[in-house]
Amino acid sequence: MPYVEFYKLNNDGSQEVIAKCELANGEIVCGGDENLTANLKSEGILDYLSGEVPGRRGRLFFKDGRKFLENLKYNFSSGYLNASDIKE
Repeated sequence: MPYVEFYKLNNDGSQEVIAKCELANGEIVCGGDENLTANLKSEGILDYLSGEVPGRRGRLFFKDGRKFLENLKYNFSSGYLNASDIKE
């Protein structure tokens, strides 16, 4: 099953996986950090790959399946919290 992992930067410079979202039966299932996964479920993420004008991008939710996974790394790419590429 395709999945994406979320990495948090620790004080010592190492990274740890704090959550994982995977595609199961056409929908996204997330586990791990409860605050992060609850926020993803309720707020969704921006659709960076649709080609829409910035500021007018649509939002993606768990029901959007693989498209949701594909956009996670563009929504979470900071020094503190990152999402991986899709893994199989």
